Amino acid sequence: MFDFAPILHAIESKQIPSSFADLFGPIWDQSSSRFNTQESYTLDFKETIPLNFSDEYGIGIVRLALALHNSYGGVIVFGVRDRSQNIVGVNEIFDIEVFNRLLSDVSNTNLHCIVKTLEATVEPKRQIAVLLVPKRGIAAPAVLTRDFGKYGAGTCWIRDRHEVLIATDQHLPMLYSKRSNPPDRTSDALPYPVHRSLPPSPATLHQFVSRRNLMDALWRWFVLGDQPRLYLDGPGGSGKSTLAFEFARVLAEMGSDIVSKQGDRVDYVLYISGKETEYNTQAGKEQTFALRQFESSTEQFAQILYHSGFLNEPDLESQSDEKLDELLSELFDNFSGLIVIDDIDALTRRKVDTGEEQLLIKAVQARKRTRLLYTLRQPPSHAKKSAVSVPGLDSATELPDFLQTCCAQFDAPMPVGQHIKEIETATNKLPLLIETIVWSRKFSGDYVEAIRAFKERGGDGARRYLYQREYDRLQEGKSRQLLAGACLLGEPVSFSTLASLFQFTRDQLIDAISESSVVFLVATENDKGETLYQLSPPCVPFIDEVSKGISHYELLKRKVEHLKSINVRMSPREAAIFVTLERMVRKRDHVNIANICEAIPSGDLALENPRIRAIMGRAYSSLGPDYREKARQCFRHAESLKYLDIFMLRSWFHLEVNSGYGLDEAERLCRIVIDDEQMSPRYKSEFWSKLGSCHYQRSFSYISLDAVRAFALLRESIKAYLESAWIARSLRMSSIETVGWMSKPIRQLASWAGEDFEQLFVLLEELSEQKHDVDIEGIEAFLELFLRSPVPKQKRQRDRLKGLCSRSINRISRNKRPLSANKGFETVVNTLEALQAKLQELK
Repeated sequence: MFDFAPILHAIESKQIPSSFADLFGPIWDQSSSRFNTQESYTLDFKETIPLNFSDEYGIGIVRLALALHNSYGGVIVFGVRDRSQNIVGVNEIFDIEVFNRLLSDVSNTNLHCIVKTLEATVEPKRQIAVLLVPKRGIAAPAVLTRDFGKYGAGTCWIRDRHEVLIATDQHLPMLYSKRSNPPDRTSDALPYPVHRSLPPSPATLHQFVSRRNLMDALWRWFVLGDQPRLYLDGPGGSGKSTLAFEFARVLAEMGSDIVSKQGDRVDYVLYISGKETEYNTQAGKEQTFALRQFESSTEQFAQILYHSGFLNEPDLESQSDEKLDELLSELFDNFSGLIVIDDIDALTRRKVDTGEEQLLIKAVQARKRTRLLYTLRQPPSHAKKSAVSVPGLDSATELPDFLQTCCAQFDAPMPVGQHIKEIETATNKLPLLIETIVWSRKFSGDYVEAIRAFKERGGDGARRYLYQREYDRLQEGKSRQLLAGACLLGEPVSFSTLASLFQFTRDQLIDAISESSVVFLVATENDKGETLYQLSPPCVPFIDEVSKGISHYELLKRKVEHLKSINVRMSPREAAIFVTLERMVRKRDHVNIANICEAIPSGDLALENPRIRAIMGRAYSSLGPDYREKARQCFRHAESLKYLDIFMLRSWFHLEVNSGYGLDEAERLCRIVIDDEQMSPRYKSEFWSKLGSCHYQRSFSYISLDAVRAFALLRESIKAYLESAWIARSLRMSSIETVGWMSKPIRQLASWAGEDFEQLFVLLEELSEQKHDVDIEGIEAFLELFLRSPVPKQKRQRDRLKGLCSRSINRISRNKRPLSANKGFETVVNTLEALQAKLQELK
């Protein structure tokens, strides 16, 4: 064994000796003028100093330094041929300032290396450059924070003998340990004993499959974190218990070299479980969990004390709560460790005290450092910042290894290509469900048959195990209706569609989505950035089955049928009702329509038909204020099923405008028509005009509070009327009526503006920014203001008016090139130029 003591001392002291012999004496063979050792955990030879750190060789030196820093520290000797270990010397200077700055720039560490040039004891005389890389203390591992060369952000390296490797989960214990001695250096010190009490692994697979990011989060929390407790949450079958067990097992094995950043060692590691049932993949059924250890907080505390050695088995049931509390305080005050409490929500589901707060308080107040790790299915609402979610397996890094391990243990062929994609979709990459499919493959002709069987009846047992307990805890009404509707829809839908479909309030829908999203619902974004919701594929068969038992399922099913296809065929009875109502609405026989509708039972499927509800709404809206809310309910029902009838929208608009408080809703209805590509331009023109009236009415409520907002609304009103007139003219329709309505906001704008002419010019400039010309008759009506208004008497005001004319002429001419192709704006410019000339004549 070679003596690396001087090198290790240099690393520890962060100093390079001044002479070659003091640093390399034990590993230098003077007779052969070469080093007598190979590269190791702390020693590396390089022949030349890199000229820059951006080429492949220079990047390799950065990589090596970060690896040494993450591991045991080390020295890099430049000027040595690594194969023969003889010295060739260097003539260049290693730019340590540039190197250290680059390390900080590309990584998350403020690493400060040092370099020294030493004269080697060889003939002829040669110099070597020694770069000392300090060992990382108890701190987060150094990783790349940005792409560097061919290496991506997040890459972490370690030194393993003479190699630099990308860190995997098997290196995490070393990364988060003290790294007291490199493996190639023996130590006479006995390992620090760690008491452990762990049950058999809860995993079906004998070999643990890497969950690198999750395991890293656990190590970071335990060694570096300040939170006394952490929750691993995730759906059933995601591998929470297995992950927690594997972390506890490795910590117990490596605990002798693990300390916290405060210096606390690990005295004990415990794992206890409150799990009630488990799923047997090979038997295909849920079964009682034989190793369950507690059913209450009192039993939980007793088990912690028993497995830590503070209680004997005969004393487990005889201790009072006061005595258990006293012993827990003694344990936490005198020993540091990890306590894993698996499936704590087994107590939560039965509304039994979980003991979480009592243990947390003791961990916070204790003299020693105890960490509490819980597993549960739902994220803890009381400690969201202390939770790590355990999702399905990562497609690129975890799923392939898991499938290979699973197939090897179950003696099943490995799926390939499209079969892997289908397994991903069918299982949401949950380990338990993947195991179910791979096991069933042993008894199926191929994976197509195994996946089909799983989707039908073969996966029922696993799905019940995963989802039944989560479904049972949902609200009877809102959440279960939401899931049933999402299942019936069978495609991603927006928040607004869900709100309309169920007629929930916004808060009710948010609560239902929040309650369902962890296990059952998944959210995605469409091209417009809108969030869409749908069922997680693995739970679809389960939700489809259990939803049939909820109240009003048939009504919901009928409503979804209408939503998915407005042209869904009516039943003969629905058709008869519809024809009758349609005939009566043409005769304006609204009273009899209301009487017929009132006689239809509330649970009748006919009331789910949007066409029938639209006619009902039109009738109710004509019967006065007492029927206003009924009309709204009918209109909203029809809209929620994506039925938009222009007659319905007109009635609904007038209902809201006449109510005195429905301008927001009236504007929304205008936007629906304006933005709907299926609507006729004729109807768009009509609702642009209606939008103009909404803006005009709203402006009066702002004039005394916010004049800027009031003027903006009037300008929007005029622009809406002009848009209506433009569309009407393109259809060769008369715009006289629209221009007449526009005269009201024009006069009001002139009245409120008074001598503040700028409001009129701002409107003209805003109009010029639209993509098309302006209606010539409409803009001429507006320009009459300029011709009728008296010329300002004061020269200062006339000069300001001329300046506004120039500004608008320039902006319009720039926005509408060529001006001759935009006759409406050409008229505007000509009018402004005439006004400008008139003002110029005055002195």
